Amino acid sequence: MRQSLLCFLIITIASFSACRSIEFQFQESDIQPDFPGNKWIKASNVSSYGWNIDSLTEAKRFSTAAGTKSVMIIDNGKLIYSWGNPDKKYYIASIRKSLLSTLFGYYIDSVISLNSTLSDYNIDDINPSLTNDQRKVTVEMLLKSSSGILHTAAASGTKNILGSLKIQPGKEFLYNNWDFNALGTIFEQRTGQKIFKIFNDSIATRIDMEDFQWETDGRYDFVKGSIHPAYHFDMTARDMARFGLLILNRGIWKGKQIINKSWIDTISSKKLTVPDSYGGGSYGYMWWIHDSGKLPEFANIPTDAFSAQGNLSQFILVIPSQSIVIVHRAKKNLDPSITATVIKLIFASKKQN
Repeated sequence: MRQSLLCFLIITIASFSACRSIEFQFQESDIQPDFPGNKWIKASNVSSYGWNIDSLTEAKRFSTAAGTKSVMIIDNGKLIYSWGNPDKKYYIASIRKSLLSTLFGYYIDSVISLNSTLSDYNIDDINPSLTNDQRKVTVEMLLKSSSGILHTAAASGTKNILGSLKIQPGKEFLYNNWDFNALGTIFEQRTGQKIFKIFNDSIATRIDMEDFQWETDGRYDFVKGSIHPAYHFDMTARDMARFGLLILNRGIWKGKQIINKSWIDTISSKKLTVPDSYGGGSYGYMWWIHDSGKLPEFANIPTDAFSAQGNLSQFILVIPSQSIVIVHRAKKNLDPSITATVIKLIFASKKQN
């Protein structure tokens, strides 16, 4: 279950001593492409791209001491700065949901309809079955995490209380893994293929991901009490950065339209308001929209930013107005104020700020 990096109290962060670690070394070059080739090449002179190296070094020192495992900063498709282990592959947690949301764009209005209900697609569950009202929930309500269905769900961490929370389905936000897992079932039943295979063929191979292998890097997590598994991905930070760059460019990769632009705009725009208990802001289709709330207020990032987020303090932050993508990974849940501070320090490193 996602631990929001938004939901935090603004606190004074104590200074951390620098940590020594062995880091992955990218090849460096003064010549930077707008898209990576088979491998990322790091800018050898970040100041020529408008970044302050001293400020970036401070962001690295702070985050490394706090527990960050890897960071990648992309500006207009160029790898500006990186630290940690971006070549290490591990669990991306709830970022899986934003990947699936993106894949839906290939099938909406063909084999999948936003307005179709659970009843239309014969989606049920066990112990107990869904009620008649729950069967009226639509695909779009699930994408907005607004079904109100409380049911045992894989990857939830705790067992949900069976029933329905008294919210207005489709009109109020309730972060709920049952919704996301049911979407995985719908996607695979309607397409007749595994999520991981479609992601590989439609996205990973087309943007030259270096490390993703769908046969071994995708797996299902089942739980007693539900027929809908969670669909987990393992991925490296350097492949996550490629995905973020694809989204930043509205589905275009090296001049080719990989995903429909309008679908990228749809999933990354506000559908529902996120309560203050989750940090405020808005929610799209399984993407977090930072049009307001604590993160933009604290980190001073533009309000057109949006992100994919996952447990263990992982995120892919996309800032369209600045053409920036930031990937952050840890192997434990850092205090949300720490990850917010990392974002603030990174964004402050851009000289124009």
